Amino acid sequence: MEQQYNQDEISLRELIEALLRQKRLIAIITIVSVLLAGIYSFVILDPTYESRMMLMAANVNPQNTEIAVDGDVDKLLDAMTNIPTMNVESYRQQITTPEVLRKTIEELDLGEIYTIGSLARKIQLEIVNDTQLITIKVEDTDPEMAAAIVNSVGENFIKYVTESTKSRANASSEYVANQMEIEKSNYDDALLEQKELLSQPRSSQEVSMEMEAILTQLTEFKTEENSLEVRKDALNASIQVAANTPGNGSSLTLNQNTGRVILDSSEATLRMELAEVESKLDSMARLIPELEKSVEELRVEYQDKYHRESIITQRVDRAKGIYESFLKKYEELRVTESAQIGEASVVVVSRGYAPVNPVGPRKALNMAIGLVLGLMVGVFAAFFIEYWKQSDVDSKKGTV
Repeated sequence: MEQQYNQDEISLRELIEALLRQKRLIAIITIVSVLLAGIYSFVILDPTYESRMMLMAANVNPQNTEIAVDGDVDKLLDAMTNIPTMNVESYRQQITTPEVLRKTIEELDLGEIYTIGSLARKIQLEIVNDTQLITIKVEDTDPEMAAAIVNSVGENFIKYVTESTKSRANASSEYVANQMEIEKSNYDDALLEQKELLSQPRSSQEVSMEMEAILTQLTEFKTEENSLEVRKDALNASIQVAANTPGNGSSLTLNQNTGRVILDSSEATLRMELAEVESKLDSMARLIPELEKSVEELRVEYQDKYHRESIITQRVDRAKGIYESFLKKYEELRVTESAQIGEASVVVVSRGYAPVNPVGPRKALNMAIGLVLGLMVGVFAAFFIEYWKQSDVDSKKGTV
């Protein structure tokens, strides 16, 4: 069995000899392959030209989009009407959108040559590393057409970005305008309610001023009451002393009005003054509780009116703040609608021009491929022919 294996084994020398015996065939097949590649590259294939357009993208919305909506109306409106941030990759994905390609086909009248799908396959996009640059490349057999297509795609893309931004801003503007009318109505209702409350006869401020006046009067009365109590005690003591001193408490006094001479008694004078003090104290004892009761009633009235006015004032302030926030956002959206966002966020660095030198076909590469394929086919054919001859010889020996 080992002998049979040695007989079937082919040595490297035999392989080389087989190739040398078929070298003419290999050379013919290789030459034919190279000639076919040359004819295909130089005669059959049309030269293709590549035109490039370079764009520089910038973020449309540099603000932080991670907005925490915590009840602040301004932040809530920013979150609802915010324009999404556009990075370079976002722009690249939108360049070959059907809307952009459809306008390019219509603009250049390419409907009979390209479809949206075929034109999209013809466009190549590249992003320059660590930059905001996007390169649009288009190949065509006509250099002028290649330049026209790449420029049209770039310009239509810029218009598309502008129109998309305006469309979103317009939708947000309509919502804000409708909501702004509602908030204005709420603000007007709050103002009307405040006006009706303030038109009532007594406001909380008037009640407060009246209460302060009564409190001042009450303080004066209590101070005077204390003084009268002290005076009363002093008069009682004086009367007691006058009563215990006989003959020393009377005197003759000439009345200037009547011209009569009257007996003036110190004790009687003191008692008259005491009676006057006691009369005032009785009046004070009656007036002070009335004033205190009035103060309590006014304090309750003041708290009620102040509470109602505070609620209305807070409602007016809140409605005013919300309305002003919507008004401010509406004006911002109006500016966004009128702004050329696309032209500001995507800048043309260089336009595409009709190239002079073609980029294809790559004739040298095609002929090199033809050479390699020719050699491979030639070697395969040589081995096959040698194998066929050897198998025919073995079969004849077997029959003999």
